[in-house]
Amino acid sequence: MTSREQPEGNVSRALPLMRHQPALSSSDFNALTVEERLRLVRNAAGKQKYQLLLNAHDCHELVQRLPSQEVYLLIKELGIEDCVELLAMTTTEQMTAFFDLDLWRGEELAPQPTLEWLVILLEAGEGKVMETAREMDFELLTLMMQKFITITSGIESLVDEDALADGRSDRIYEMDFADSESAKIVGYFLDILYRRDRDFYLLLMETVRNEVGPSLEDAAYNARSLRLQDRGFPDPFEALSVFAYLAPTSFAVESRAKIPFRAAEEGADAPGFFLAEPPGNLLGEILSRGLEPDACWELTYLLNKVMIAERIDVGDLEQVRQSMQQVYRYLNIALESLAGNDLDQAIRCFDNSYFEYLFRLGVSLTLDLKKRAELLRATPHAFYLDGPFRALLEALCRRRPQLYEGTLSADRAGERPFAELDEVRLCAQWLDRIETQLCLFDGRLGFDLPDPQTWDLTGCVPENPEDVGLSDLFLTALANQLLGRDLVPDAIGRRDLEILWERVTQDGRVNQELRRETLAWAESLKPGAGEFAAYCLDLWEEGLCALQRNELDPRFVGGLILNLSA
Repeated sequence: MTSREQPEGNVSRALPLMRHQPALSSSDFNALTVEERLRLVRNAAGKQKYQLLLNAHDCHELVQRLPSQEVYLLIKELGIEDCVELLAMTTTEQMTAFFDLDLWRGEELAPQPTLEWLVILLEAGEGKVMETAREMDFELLTLMMQKFITITSGIESLVDEDALADGRSDRIYEMDFADSESAKIVGYFLDILYRRDRDFYLLLMETVRNEVGPSLEDAAYNARSLRLQDRGFPDPFEALSVFAYLAPTSFAVESRAKIPFRAAEEGADAPGFFLAEPPGNLLGEILSRGLEPDACWELTYLLNKVMIAERIDVGDLEQVRQSMQQVYRYLNIALESLAGNDLDQAIRCFDNSYFEYLFRLGVSLTLDLKKRAELLRATPHAFYLDGPFRALLEALCRRRPQLYEGTLSADRAGERPFAELDEVRLCAQWLDRIETQLCLFDGRLGFDLPDPQTWDLTGCVPENPEDVGLSDLFLTALANQLLGRDLVPDAIGRRDLEILWERVTQDGRVNQELRRETLAWAESLKPGAGEFAAYCLDLWEEGLCALQRNELDPRFVGGLILNLSA
């Protein structure tokens, strides 16, 4: 069954994209089936999700059927200190997932977040403390204790044989605490273990005492890595493969059905946290029709892999959202490249292609732009590219190629990620224009570009080579030709401005005959160069031609290299 082939009346199979969710009273919410309540919970966010869970008469069941990562993000969004009731309902598997995601900094268990989680665990009650301690990974529990206590003596030092029976734990083990803060929290935690399960306490203390710290941390980290891999969090090196280049020309949609992705946790329903902010594009239309559980898990695993590759804090909700939008953008670009505007074809591509391959296809389409941009930026003449074209190359050469927004509108600047195939194609067209410009100045105009290291522009406007663009060079050479001189980009004198203005301007615009001849001439030198010539003449039209004769101030004309002293 595909993500769109839903059996009528089955509300639990496909998870739709919920843009707006109406508020329900507690009684109306509890009148729904378990699957219907879960669907509403998965599509809610923040306080609304939390309130729905607390209002449910079977809140424990709902919480424990949610994927650990979904509960974890809710806790991080609301604040761990405000989620004690929620944490009390979680399973030990979920709690272990929280520890795996939040307690580690690199390959080391971090004391401060460990202490914070112990505080919340204590607030959840002694029963929750005992359940978690008994069921969680024992090596991890041992390591957590080792971070705060050092045992100096144990049972062998007891003199009073009644001490164990009397419950005087301080008479069994002598220990030093890391600091006064941890002494209260960890001491209380150990006291609960001692009072409620003395055998377990003794086993833990002996293990804490005898295990070598570094080897224990390595073992706990490896076990944590395996658990995270099951949830779609690979090691950082492996995760980088999600951005590996995949030749767009060789991409083929699978002809047979994908192998379904299994749930990360037994008994957990499909996650839905990534559907909170749908994209308004081709992919968004597909998602709005619903996702099967295996597709939800596959999308979650892809998101997790991207976050690890980008070194994202998986507990920072804003960063998670940004990563999800990144996944959406590249998937959408890939689908548009494969299906155009054909929704049915896009659905087939979505259903039959592994999401990671689609993601890599979207990435690769932008990497093709980056490769071209890097080659162009390395050419000597690229130094003189006009501002918008230079900004485009800089944006495309980022670690993750970016869209220069000036390509969309001349009055815009800045950069943002690519989101649509049309943006990729537009930038490719701009790169074509840059290639044409650089070819035009590669000897076809009859002059060489000046060396920016030795070019002296003292007394000129502009006065620095880095402020000169190819348009300035082209128009200055054209101006010299119109003034009866050689076609060279030598600075013209301010006294020549009025003569040039008369020969160029017609009713406040560039003389149409001059425009026609210039475009035809440029096109004859290099096919496609007429567009660049038109761009240059437009600069004259906006600057030189828009001025009156008595307003010809060299500082504000633009599109020319002017010698102020001549």
